Amino acid sequence: MNGRRSAPPGDGAEVATAGLADAGGAPPVAAGVVVADAAPSDARRGPGRGVRARLASDAMLRNSLAIMATSVVTSLFGYVFWLVVARTSTAAVTGAGAATTSALQAAALLASVGAAAAMIEWLPRAAGERDWRAALTVGLAVAAAGSAVSGAVVVAVLGHVAGTLPALATGTGGALFVVGTVCFALGTTLDYVAVAERAGGVMLARNTLFVLARVPVLFVPWLLPGTGDQILTAWTAAGAVALLVALAGFRGRPLRLTRHGLGGHWRAMRSSLVGQHLVTITAMLGGYLLPIVVVARVSPEANAYFYATWMLGAVFFMISPAVATSLFAEVASDPAAALATARRSAKIIGLLLVGPMAVYLVAGGLLLQLFGPDYPAQGRLLLVVLTLSAVPDAVTNLAVAVLRATGRMGTALALNTAMLVGGLALAWALLPVLGIVAAGVGWIAAQTLGALWVLAVRRRA
Repeated sequence: MNGRRSAPPGDGAEVATAGLADAGGAPPVAAGVVVADAAPSDARRGPGRGVRARLASDAMLRNSLAIMATSVVTSLFGYVFWLVVARTSTAAVTGAGAATTSALQAAALLASVGAAAAMIEWLPRAAGERDWRAALTVGLAVAAAGSAVSGAVVVAVLGHVAGTLPALATGTGGALFVVGTVCFALGTTLDYVAVAERAGGVMLARNTLFVLARVPVLFVPWLLPGTGDQILTAWTAAGAVALLVALAGFRGRPLRLTRHGLGGHWRAMRSSLVGQHLVTITAMLGGYLLPIVVVARVSPEANAYFYATWMLGAVFFMISPAVATSLFAEVASDPAAALATARRSAKIIGLLLVGPMAVYLVAGGLLLQLFGPDYPAQGRLLLVVLTLSAVPDAVTNLAVAVLRATGRMGTALALNTAMLVGGLALAWALLPVLGIVAAGVGWIAAQTLGALWVLAVRRRA
């Protein structure tokens, strides 16, 4: 599903990056940032000097490299964080913490993804400083207010009514969750402000600090080791500190808010990007909701094994969405070449997937062993299913990218929604019977049916 996060839920990566669509491509964000090949003069200067000169003169290239680095750093240290948690906490604490942070990210996503994307659309078009500040103010206000409300709803439903996440039923846990949701939403929005302002270094610095600060906070003296609040507090505290760093990082253009012109910008925000917003949400929610479903239908202990396996399988959910995002950018600029570009993208994905799929099918158990001695037995079959799901997942990613680029939002939304609902429903039904592998069965079944629909429509076209 094009638009899915390119890193596993829970690792803190907040900006999706994409891979190379061709020999001269660079990772795009949102509608896509495609960087042209280096000028011949750069090549004549020698590799090192040419690269340095290109970086100094090409803000778009610098931005793209910062975005790519953000994805790598957050993914890497996301694994480190959960490895530390798995090694220092019980499976029940790890699973409950993973489900809680997944719920936090889902709440922030629902509230901020539209405002964040709007920053890339509106800020570069601002007529002047006042217009720019008004757009920024509306974006941050919508993200903050929406995330506070969505965080409070999650606390009420999953903490008090359903009791799925008991840590949220306490006053401290509920407050930490809401504050963490707001920090996460505002951080995501500021990441997109950085992209719009060609200040990708700010985004990289914020996300790096966020993922690094979480580990030491796990061990601060005032927290009781082995409690669910320990993980939630680490997320919230690190998110708040990283947010303050981001606010101070825009030195070229300070982030100053305003009360002027907000009405017009609010009306524009309310009516714009609805289609892309919904397509993105339906593509991303599955990864956030599955851990919660596993906790609700099986146990927090089972979710610890599921979550670790899902994080390992996330390498496949980086590759095809990355290439699909690049396809989105290419087709948007040249719709007539959609079929040829999609075929080229499929070949690229195939080449990139062969190696990781072979490694996971042969040595997946050894990778799971890193999380603990019980993880291979619990997660090996699920990892095989997730590995095989990379093929239909790639087909649906490419299809949704073409649909979005050619303005067929209704079809893209219907496809993503059907796969989301179908996958979650099947997982919900089978989890008590099959255990955590049922989450993978629901996922691969939904992706396969979606891919078959795409191929059937393609043949009739």
